[in-house]
Amino acid sequence: MADSSFYIQNEVKPADVDLHEVLDVPRWQFVRLLFPIVVVDELDDLKDASKQRARWRAAHTLGLLDGVLNGGTHGVLHEGEHTVQDGETRSRVNVEIVLDPPGHVRLDRPDVEIVDRTVAIQGLAGHDVRLLTCDTSQHTRGRAAGLQVTKVATKDPGDEPDWSAPDRSGTGVRAQRRARQVEAEAPTAS
Repeated sequence: MADSSFYIQNEVKPADVDLHEVLDVPRWQFVRLLFPIVVVDELDDLKDASKQRARWRAAHTLGLLDGVLNGGTHGVLHEGEHTVQDGETRSRVNVEIVLDPPGHVRLDRPDVEIVDRTVAIQGLAGHDVRLLTCDTSQHTRGRAAGLQVTKVATKDPGDEPDWSAPDRSGTGVRAQRRARQVEAEAPTAS
């Protein structure tokens, strides 16, 4: 099971991620990637995020899900490779959306809800369910709940900024809007 940070912040986009490598599991094992509906809801909300990467990754992930699930709740993300030598299929990844149970009331924080759902699914599955995240706080919450958690590294933030340099305003939509507002409010010379 992965939280939304895995889909948004992972260096590799979801369509290209090698879950067997990320999870460090043998290629002959099938992987079932679970999407709690709360994560789908978070991704839907992120399609309107102010940051381009979050918007793109959310739309990409949901588009990938739509293509695989075709309106259902389970499907095959990667068929895997059938080997002729032993007749085995390797690297198969199934995907499944996990809906909230009837009458379920979500917890206040989506991260806490995801950990709670993972613990509940693990109890039903009868074996370990691993939580994938890029967030330190989610990693900590999952471990505290007794889950096996894989924290995936994110993009390096780069060198530390020169803190002695004066702050420059951004170039994003909000900065442009503020600049237009300041310009509109400026007194005109007559």
